[in-house]
Amino acid sequence: MTTPASQPTATPPAIPTARPYKDFLTPLLHRRFTHAALLLLAQCYLYAIILSPSSSLLWRLLPIGLSGIRTLLIFMPALAVFIIRVMNMHIGRRTSTSPVETIVQRALDSRAWATAFWYIFSACFFGELYIWSRTKDADLGWIDYGRSYERPKVNENPVLLRSIYVMLAIAQTGLHLWRDYDRIEVEETEARESRQIEGAVVSGPMHLLVLQSQTILGRVLRLVMPGIVFCVPVYFLFVRQTMWNCLAYPIAKTMLGRHLPSNEGPTAISGAGKLLWQAVSSSAMLVVLWEFSNAVFGTYVAQLPLKRSETLTADIKDAAGRVISKSVDPNGSLIRGFKAKKDLPRSFALWELILIVTRYDARRQTIFAEVDRAGGSTWSQVSSYCLDEISAVSTRIRRSQEPLQAVQTSQPQQDQPQQQQQQYGLPKIAQQQVHNDGQVVQQRIGKVDAMQTVGNFAKIVGQQQHGQTSSVLHYGQLAIEYGLNKTNARQALSNNGIQSKLQEYGLQFLQTPVGEPLRRTFANQVEAVVLGVPYSNGINIIHASRALVQLAVRSFQEDRYGQVSPSIPNIIRTYTDVLSSITRFIASLPPHWTDVAFTDGQRDLDRNEGLREVKDVADVLREGLEEVVLAFGEYADNIGLSRVEMRLAREAIGKCGGRGMVQR
Repeated sequence: MTTPASQPTATPPAIPTARPYKDFLTPLLHRRFTHAALLLLAQCYLYAIILSPSSSLLWRLLPIGLSGIRTLLIFMPALAVFIIRVMNMHIGRRTSTSPVETIVQRALDSRAWATAFWYIFSACFFGELYIWSRTKDADLGWIDYGRSYERPKVNENPVLLRSIYVMLAIAQTGLHLWRDYDRIEVEETEARESRQIEGAVVSGPMHLLVLQSQTILGRVLRLVMPGIVFCVPVYFLFVRQTMWNCLAYPIAKTMLGRHLPSNEGPTAISGAGKLLWQAVSSSAMLVVLWEFSNAVFGTYVAQLPLKRSETLTADIKDAAGRVISKSVDPNGSLIRGFKAKKDLPRSFALWELILIVTRYDARRQTIFAEVDRAGGSTWSQVSSYCLDEISAVSTRIRRSQEPLQAVQTSQPQQDQPQQQQQQYGLPKIAQQQVHNDGQVVQQRIGKVDAMQTVGNFAKIVGQQQHGQTSSVLHYGQLAIEYGLNKTNARQALSNNGIQSKLQEYGLQFLQTPVGEPLRRTFANQVEAVVLGVPYSNGINIIHASRALVQLAVRSFQEDRYGQVSPSIPNIIRTYTDVLSSITRFIASLPPHWTDVAFTDGQRDLDRNEGLREVKDVADVLREGLEEVVLAFGEYADNIGLSRVEMRLAREAIGKCGGRGMVQR
């Protein structure tokens, strides 16, 4: 008989480890990438039919054959656009203090150069497919054999056409970066979802692409026609000779050998009208392929982070109720998404959180119920991350003001001795410099000579009769005028004078349209500090604020363990501090000297269109603080909030527009 001490003790079951958030996000993006690629493949098939040189309609439409191969080859230039989008994908607008700063940042970014590389690769690949698909009548071969009695020569038409493709790729790269095609339009998606909930027409991906067709067509026309008009002169002035010596003539020489005449320079363009039509039509097809690829990718990726109408980290079941995607610890995976190193998983995790809080009641209640999690309860970790995202606004504002505050604190210390001398009269004897006997004698002699000179001059002027002209007085006036002129000239030639002139010319230049990109506007400075750089965190702040407020308000019915109430004072203090920091920062920020169009009216969030996103963030924070104060205001004494803190919270709401809250 075994004793109880000898029986093996049962080990507690191991707590399952939550899957990383990227294990949910990456498959979701892959599925959306596949759906977008299939739709784009249909466009490539249409291009394959158009570019087919066969006269038979059956061979054109037959996908198994040359049309199918051509479809896959045309898909390669479109796939290059997808590579660009995956490489540069981000959430939030690009923020900078001036357009020139944006250009410099882009020029120093390796991903911008990679974007140019892939667009050039796409243009060259499509150009080769287009040229190889043309018949001999198109005159796009490397060698122009001419008539039977003419010697073969190098054909310049394909050289010009290929150069146009490359220059269009460079222009498309600039537009891609300037328009920020890589941004995932989360705000637009949420606006469409809100309209759908209110009863508007359901907007699927195909419907959205149809709505964007007019925009795509306008962009194609604005790039192709001016682009060709600009590319042709650039080719003949700068590119022609280089392309001829490095590409056209060496290839033709390899093909013909000694039968090709010696290199005497580029030949003339043959069939200019036909070449112009080929350039316009093929360039339009190429730009449409680029724009449609960007539109398809952006439309599919910017959908809500849902999978089969369930949240991304939840268990996914089929119609029969069988689990097809198991999530061991949904909230743990969501928290790991908050702590991800990259910005994209963190933004998607916050996006999923606001959906959980507002749409999925059962999942929202688990946030209050899970109290035994390592590192703190689910509520404590979620609320802590949301508060960190919100309080980062005050941190950025405080850091931006640190250099200015350091200068303001050091300046009074430098000016303090002068102010004391002016305040307390003459300096003390001990502060005067010690002079030797020689210096004292020289000072006395200088003073006597100066007094005698002034006295003689006054005596001559006093003895001068009325109306009589004195040569001494006349020359004295001339000397005084000459001294004044020399003084003005020296001041004009001094460093301060040159600096003032340069500043005057600089301000005049900034007022012109050419100098506008150099302006550091007030709105750009505010957005860069409040929302962060290089990309705005505005949507993340909005998601964090709305989710935290909804959880706090719903805790009255769903928080069975009473863990939310101790966090309410910290929430109210954080919101109050952030709103007050934004208000003080906008009111006290000095405009940059390059902002020549600044007026005090630009400090108003309601009237300054450049501060629209800052206003949206401030409104969401104000509304959230208002809801929390209204819900927990009567329990302020019990949860540890003083009357002063409640008064500051109401003042912060009132300063940011919450007049109704102040009245209530």
